[in-house]
Amino acid sequence: MSRTLPVLFGSLVTAGFLLVSTGAAVNSGGAPSGRTGAPGALTCADSGCHASFGLNADGGSLTLEAPSSWQPGIPVDLRLTVERAGAARFGFSVTVQDANQNMVGAWELIPGQDTAFSEFGADPTHVTHAPAVNTNDTHTWQLRWIPPAQDVGPVTFYAAGNAANGAQGSAGDYIYTSSLSLPSGAGVHAESWQVLPFNVTSVYPLPASERVNLALEMDRTAPVTLHLYDATGRSRVLEERMAPAGTTMLSIDTGSLSPGTYLWRVVVDGHSRTGLLPVTR
Repeated sequence: MSRTLPVLFGSLVTAGFLLVSTGAAVNSGGAPSGRTGAPGALTCADSGCHASFGLNADGGSLTLEAPSSWQPGIPVDLRLTVERAGAARFGFSVTVQDANQNMVGAWELIPGQDTAFSEFGADPTHVTHAPAVNTNDTHTWQLRWIPPAQDVGPVTFYAAGNAANGAQGSAGDYIYTSSLSLPSGAGVHAESWQVLPFNVTSVYPLPASERVNLALEMDRTAPVTLHLYDATGRSRVLEERMAPAGTTMLSIDTGSLSPGTYLWRVVVDGHSRTGLLPVTR
């Protein structure tokens, strides 16, 4: 597993895959849910919409790369690569489950990665291509999974990918699958793989009772958005504004929150930092 790379919405899960059977080589609207090859799910080869070749035929592959473990509340960035020499159009679907086959965590869509939630945005438990990518031989997507605030043990990502011939039909395309299991534990903070335009230099007081303050150090003027997530993955935007270079202060009113563990997330120009927010009385 690689340690080289680093959407919070809904319940924390990965995505289903690939194509709806409309005759397009890789449906530009994304794959339907339940096409990742996860337990109880099909692939687009099994369902018959891309069945010219056997699943995982020689000559191609789908690869998942991620840190070696995950921590509650700390984003996990993954890379998903589909490759086959001669392929001209690529798509994918991915989802994540715990050991009891429950969808866990939340997905955050990374800007510029041509990804979306499945079922045309209605199913946040599966992430898929949107649109399919026209390129030669290989394509890589960057994905971000936000773990739950509590430790649920090992999780497994299930993914399927389509290496299509670009002929605008469902024949002649190859479907590949892969899975990747991550134990819980002291993992690499995925966002440390990025050079970010800001840092969160302090979060105080913790645990919080009435209010918590976040200090940001910005290297340029940029839009800042502060999100708060509860233990179920439900989110709300607490603040959204332009912030200047230098020190910026944000605050969260925790006085009306029930005791428990929440997640804060600060987004600056599409880059983000996330942390746990314990609330006590």
